[in-house]
Amino acid sequence: MRHPALFLTLALTAVTHAAHAATVQPKAQQLAVFKVAALARANVTPVSLRASGVPAETVTIAADYLYKRDLRVQAYDLDAFLKARIPNVAELAAQGAQVMFWCRDGYAPTAKLADVLGHGGLLAVADADAPAGVQWPDAPYKTTVLKAPEIGNYVVWRAAQFPAKPQPWGLETIYILPAGATLKK
Repeated sequence: MRHPALFLTLALTAVTHAAHAATVQPKAQQLAVFKVAALARANVTPVSLRASGVPAETVTIAADYLYKRDLRVQAYDLDAFLKARIPNVAELAAQGAQVMFWCRDGYAPTAKLADVLGHGGLLAVADADAPAGVQWPDAPYKTTVLKAPEIGNYVVWRAAQFPAKPQPWGLETIYILPAGATLKK
């Protein structure tokens, strides 16, 4: 039988020791420890979005950061989704917990959970104006073009300027991490 409190203590001890060591663990190793030590997690899939009971809404995002234009999206309220999937999310935020957005390409931005909750976050799941059968149109990004499967679900904000980050796409899982859990470079 696993003892969650003991396991969490051991995982956090490993992170703490790594932070104080002369050499820092590789990023992938740090992320693996974070995922194991997470206080909670919410998978972001069509099934989990529907199961949350949060209704999808059509929202216009002014100057969307990925498409560089106003964009009407089908989206789910991030706060409501997290509260439905992680009932004590507000308590965790008050305790200083961090949020990590795990994306399918390995990108994993983190932020203070309290800085994310209550600020108009949305989980965008599709372009509301895309033709039938098209989730997202192609999106130019740096020196490449992102296709719909790469974009997947992504985080947008009702007020486009807040916050500047995190704004991940290809979002698969949202992890709630203990206070002070940050990647060491």
